Amino acid sequence: MSADRRLGLLGVATYLPEIRRTNDWWPDETVRRWRQAPRMLPPLQDGEPTPAMARVLAAMARQEFDPFGGVTERRVMPEDMSSVHMEARAAELAIERAGIDRCEIDLLLTHTALPEYLLSSTACVLHHELGLATACFTMQLDASSYSFLAQLTVAEQMIVTGRARYALLVQSSASSRLIDPEDSDSVLHGDGASAVVVGPTSAGGLLAAAHRTDGTYPRTLVAGVRGGRWYDEGRVVLHRGDPRDTARIFLLTADLAIEAVHAALGEAGVSAAEVDFYAAHQGTPWLRQVTQEAVGIDRARSVDMFSSTGYLFSASIPLVLETAQRRGLLNRDDIVVMNGGGGGVTYGAVVLRWGDPVA
Repeated sequence: MSADRRLGLLGVATYLPEIRRTNDWWPDETVRRWRQAPRMLPPLQDGEPTPAMARVLAAMARQEFDPFGGVTERRVMPEDMSSVHMEARAAELAIERAGIDRCEIDLLLTHTALPEYLLSSTACVLHHELGLATACFTMQLDASSYSFLAQLTVAEQMIVTGRARYALLVQSSASSRLIDPEDSDSVLHGDGASAVVVGPTSAGGLLAAAHRTDGTYPRTLVAGVRGGRWYDEGRVVLHRGDPRDTARIFLLTADLAIEAVHAALGEAGVSAAEVDFYAAHQGTPWLRQVTQEAVGIDRARSVDMFSSTGYLFSASIPLVLETAQRRGLLNRDDIVVMNGGGGGVTYGAVVLRWGDPVA
C-alpha cells in the first residue's frame, strides 16, 4: 500500500455511562446459589489438551471460586438512554480528536450489539444524529464482538480503492437491557460505546490482518428466548445458547490466538519479539494474559479493562487503545497487535504501526 493510502487511526474515543453497578446489586441469596451450582467443564477431545489449552484451563480454575467472574463493577445506561446515544457521544469525541470536519466522513460502519428495533438500520439513526453528509456510505457491519477488526479491513479496502477517504467505525454494547439477574452470567455484562476515525496517514498505519471463520459453534452468547428463538413467546435475554459449545470456545481461545496472530505477524514481516503493545478483546479477566503468553509476545505492554467494565462486545479493543494512550503506554512507531473474536465464530488479528496521538 502506498504511503498516502495507508490506513491509520486518526481518532479513538469511548463513552461509558455514569451509573456504576457494583457487585452488591445482586442479592446474597442469588450469589450463594451460584456458588453451589456445578461448574461446566470445557469438553476435551482426543489428544488434548494442547499447551495453550492447559493455560486456559489453569486460568479458568483460578477464576472458579469468584461468582462475579473477575468483574468488580460495570457501567449501566439510564432508562432514557439508547445505544445510539452512547455511540453518538463516542463518535463526536473521536471526530474532534481526528481533527476533521464530520462532512468529510464518507464511510460509516457500525455494530450496535443491542439495537432498539430489528429490521431497521441503526446505522442510519446514528448518521442522522451526527449530521453526516447524505453521500456518506452507511451500513451496519455485524460480526458480533469481532466487528471492530472486521470494520477496519472493510474500511481499508474502501480507502485503498479510493471509494472513501475518512471512515467512522462505531461499536456499542447495551447489555444491561437484556440480562437476567438470576443468571450467573449477568454479572459479566456492561454498557458502553466506542468510535474510531480512520483515514490516510503518513505516520504509522495498518500493516497486515488475518481473519478466520468457523461456523461450528453458532450458539455461544445469544439474545433470545431460552430454549427458542428471539421471536418465540417469552422474554428475550442474553444467555449461553449452548453452554458446552461456549465452554469449548473458551478452551480454544489461546490456540486460535496463536494461529491468527502468527499469521498476521508473518504477513507484516514482524517477529513476535518486535511487538510493543498487545490489545486483546476483553472477553474474560484472564483472556489477555493467557493469549499474550501463548502467542509469545510477553514483553509487549498491555491493558486489562474487564474487571471495571465487564463485557462490551466489539467496543473493548478501542477502549484498550484509548486507555493505553492516556496512560502513556503507546508511543509513535510502536508495533501494535490487536486480537479478538466474536460469536458465530469469527476471529483474527490486525498488526499496525502506531502513529500520532489519537486519544
